[in-house]
Amino acid sequence: MTKTERNRIQKEIVDSIPRNAQGRLLLAPRVGKTKVMIDIIKRDKPDSILWVTPSAKLAIIDIPKEFETWKAKRYLKKLKIFTWASLNKITGVYDLIVLDEEQFATENNIENLLNGSLKGRILSMTGVPTKHIEKLYLYHRLNLKVLYRLPINEAVEIGLLSNYTIKVVQVPLSNVKNIKAGSKKKAFLTSEVKQYEWLSKVVREAIFQKRADIKFRILNRMRFIKNSLSKLEAAQLLLSKLEGRILLFAGSIKQAEKLCEHTYHSQSDDKKYQMFQKGEIQRIAMVNSGGTGHTYKEIDHLIMVQADSDKNGLTSQKVARTLLAQKDYKATIWIISLVGTQDEKWVDSALDNFDRSKVQYIKLKDLKNGKENRCCFN
Repeated sequence: MTKTERNRIQKEIVDSIPRNAQGRLLLAPRVGKTKVMIDIIKRDKPDSILWVTPSAKLAIIDIPKEFETWKAKRYLKKLKIFTWASLNKITGVYDLIVLDEEQFATENNIENLLNGSLKGRILSMTGVPTKHIEKLYLYHRLNLKVLYRLPINEAVEIGLLSNYTIKVVQVPLSNVKNIKAGSKKKAFLTSEVKQYEWLSKVVREAIFQKRADIKFRILNRMRFIKNSLSKLEAAQLLLSKLEGRILLFAGSIKQAEKLCEHTYHSQSDDKKYQMFQKGEIQRIAMVNSGGTGHTYKEIDHLIMVQADSDKNGLTSQKVARTLLAQKDYKATIWIISLVGTQDEKWVDSALDNFDRSKVQYIKLKDLKNGKENRCCFN
């Protein structure tokens, strides 16, 4: 798709939004949500703007730069940008309140919008709509109806996003007894299979008995899945086979640092991130940082070591980092899934935002034996 065609579609979106309207813009990642919002601002000419965004970097650097890029510099003096973490401290009246990545809304951080100490016409936007009933209820309380919807698959069909293939690597739990279990007095070794069975049994019992530790037990099982040695080894295998520029999202900082020499996460600076963006390094591992609101060019492979249920669109946002429309480009996304566990359900839920005909399932043993389509490694 040419720049002219992209601008035309963005203009159609803006023209479809009534002047001074309030509501939600559900626009697929990479469509240009920020530009669309800035174009609405240029059209409606608000005297004061409050823009809420996920990170300090977006607030301090990226969004002001976008206003300059899209010839809206004159609105910077009317603009105040805050992160979602500080929204509950903001009061006053604004002509326009922009909720960037609306899935970050919680009852706590939008408290002042709900009680009326912060007022203004609201436009919210996101690339992947949340599935959380609680958050949908919050949008209802804010009187936010959907003004425009452009899902990922439709954006791919019209050429706004690149075509893609998703390869789900099915990894079995190990029967090797290499996991420490039990107490200090009665410690023993168990396998991934037996440990997952026990963790799931404890979860079921906690739910059935309506115990207070339900969330704790579920989190324990979640941590086990994320830290699975079998998943780690599958990711290492993939990295040994794949070539080119690789963006990897790990389940934890520790896992990211085991998988790749170069990392970018909440405990690092952005030096390696900048090097990757400049093409000075070819591989980088992240966790959540870099997964929303960032653009990457010429990614040969994206590896998702850990998906989530995607209720807030976090997994889809990460996958969409590879979908920037580029000439003669098709994205390849690898998702590692732990067979017979809750992990399979998380992956399946995340895939709901994508075209199932573009999804392939690959058994780990076939990957090891080279029986998977070899063109994937070129």
